Amino acid sequence: MSDLEKKQLSWTIFLRFYSNQNIGRATRLGVFERGNDYWLEDGLPLNGIDYETTGNSLNIEIMLGETMTHTIKNVRKVQINFSLDEINDGLDITDAEGKTTILRFEN
Repeated sequence: MSDLEKKQLSWTIFLRFYSNQNIGRATRLGVFERGNDYWLEDGLPLNGIDYETTGNSLNIEIMLGETMTHTIKNVRKVQINFSLDEINDGLDITDAEGKTTILRFEN
């Protein structure tokens, strides 16, 4: 198995587990870019998180509610946020341009 195949398997396992653990939870989704923040939604349930690779590029899709899908292209970093009170649980996903998508779960 090549290094790329191992990475793809790791992403598949992680995102499947993370999605299953949080499916149905209400979310907030925003994008932070050079000091500006844009909140895209508040309250839609998580339907899943998936990824695709194109060449050496990793893209992550966050599916919310019945119709919303947010795609982050050229992912460079994924940070898991976990707190005991669950207030700031979620993911920070940074792309190649330095833009960070923030996924948070509401209580």
